[in-house]
Amino acid sequence: MNSELIYEYLDKIGRDGYKLGLDRMQKTLKILGNPEKSFKIIHVAGTNGKGSTSTFIYQTLKEHGYKTGLFTSPHIINFYDRIKIDKEISEEDFMRIFEIIKDTIEKNDIKVSTFEFITLCAIYYFAEQKCEYVVLEVGMGGRLDATNATDETLLSVITKIGLDHQEYLGNTLEEIAYEKACIMKQNGRCVVYDQQESVLDVFREVAEERNNKLYICDFDEAKNIEINATHNSFDWKNLHIETRLVGRYQLFNAQLALTAIDVLRDELDLSDEDIINGFKNAYIPARFDVIRHNPTVIYDGGHNADGVKALKSSIESVFGDKKIVFVYGVLKDKDYNDEIKLIHENAKAFVTFTPDSPRALKAEDLKKQIEVYSDNVVAKSNVNDAVDYAIEHFKDDVIIIFGTLYSAEQAYEHL
Repeated sequence: MNSELIYEYLDKIGRDGYKLGLDRMQKTLKILGNPEKSFKIIHVAGTNGKGSTSTFIYQTLKEHGYKTGLFTSPHIINFYDRIKIDKEISEEDFMRIFEIIKDTIEKNDIKVSTFEFITLCAIYYFAEQKCEYVVLEVGMGGRLDATNATDETLLSVITKIGLDHQEYLGNTLEEIAYEKACIMKQNGRCVVYDQQESVLDVFREVAEERNNKLYICDFDEAKNIEINATHNSFDWKNLHIETRLVGRYQLFNAQLALTAIDVLRDELDLSDEDIINGFKNAYIPARFDVIRHNPTVIYDGGHNADGVKALKSSIESVFGDKKIVFVYGVLKDKDYNDEIKLIHENAKAFVTFTPDSPRALKAEDLKKQIEVYSDNVVAKSNVNDAVDYAIEHFKDDVIIIFGTLYSAEQAYEHL
């Protein structure tokens, strides 16, 4: 089966939409011989910061020499970058494992979703390649997410909670926090992002019910903080940390990951050098990522109100009160009006685009929403045309692409 047929098949099984529930995953994993039991899992949930936090932990384990897998979603630059061991899974390996999973679910008449199918491919691949550890990022929620079909984890990690996917997870932060908190396994350990008390109370309740040791990240540990467009640096306990994942919000994600690593440090035998090099070498695209100079073009994957708050904070930390040219596209099921209210004061101009997704809001429709707040808005059909327009008309300004990850592949290839 070639890659085009793979995409057609995944699109076909995905037409029923996102399916929450563990039965299909657990049944398939059992038929496959429970490959998830062959490695130790660090499970990462949350609304924002999952990918970055996961990447910091993954890279640190790699620096020590552990064979470590990383599963994140959605993909950013190409389909295969969501499954990594040292580097992303090859097309050849994915196609081979795809056939194994496809044959298994069809022979046993199991109807899985697209995300479940890809998760099964990742778990099977990590087991086949004899990974010792796997950092597994939740797709959505936690309690009923495909990644939660495992019996035990080495550590649970929960990032910042925000309002997103309310149609599946609930309409309040506390309801959403409960869904995320249910990745905690009985008699386990969980590290959580320090946030509002009502959310922490939900974490405490679930931790008590499941006899989990709960660690709340202390953001006051970071000293001598420096944030600019090329790196973050800070002192944490006795370590000097530098990272290419920049922006103010990455300061908090890095400290959450450091807390998780600290909890595991004795049993994993990680040295100071492992941690310092892990954070220095960690990289993930589309996280306040400078992808061009002259003019400066940054891609940031912020795609909900909390993500845009984090972007706004990073802009003000790095660029002060400088006005920004925003290249902006959104999905129609997102709270884009809240995003516009948050960011319009930082804007010199907006260039809207239609993301590469069937769920996309049309650029012209987004333009109309922004015009309530700004009279300098232009609509273009796709991200590449929007970026070209911004570069041509705003040569002396900072240009930031944000609002969706679904156009990152196009933008990175184009620039």
